[in-house]
Amino acid sequence: MKNITLILLISLSGLSCAIDKTNDISLVSISPVVVSQALASGVTFVNSQQEYQLILGGRAVNTNNTNSNVSSLSGSSNSNSLWLGEQGPYLLSIVENDTTTNSASASMAASNSNQIAYNPRSGQISIIVGDIVVKLRPYYSAETIASTFNINLIESFENINTAIFRINPGQNIFTITEQLNANSGVDFAEIDIIDNSNQLM
Repeated sequence: MKNITLILLISLSGLSCAIDKTNDISLVSISPVVVSQALASGVTFVNSQQEYQLILGGRAVNTNNTNSNVSSLSGSSNSNSLWLGEQGPYLLSIVENDTTTNSASASMAASNSNQIAYNPRSGQISIIVGDIVVKLRPYYSAETIASTFNINLIESFENINTAIFRINPGQNIFTITEQLNANSGVDFAEIDIIDNSNQLM
């Protein structure tokens, strides 16, 4: 009888922790602009079994990067930005009618900024790095993938059959990731993102 009581108490304790964590997620304040622009893009992708939505007009500029033009982003932000935020060293914004970050030209490879995506499950914003992480099938070459898809091989980890690729300016990272996932030499391909659970939305 004591064992049953002990198991019941442990189960209830675990259940209350799970309920508390669920409630924490619902307390996060999400800007309606972020949600509407994510829905407007119509572009979704998966990373680590989490679904993300590209944020239409969304971009992130690394304030630590000397090549990025942060002053122009912050200067223009007052006139046509729908939303502003920060995540670590990144200044985030959603710009109205920004044709450089729409779903049709879904590559920021030639830009000083990165695209951003929304995770509806966690309510967080993630930064799209511009790289694709690919798990290759055994005996398949990362160089062959780079040549076939006209993408740049950044790093190859042959002992775990994994490689990191970067797209070229003008290429669509979402389309190439889909094509990689359909390739017989690829186990899976995912868009690399920077995720941060401690952020103000």
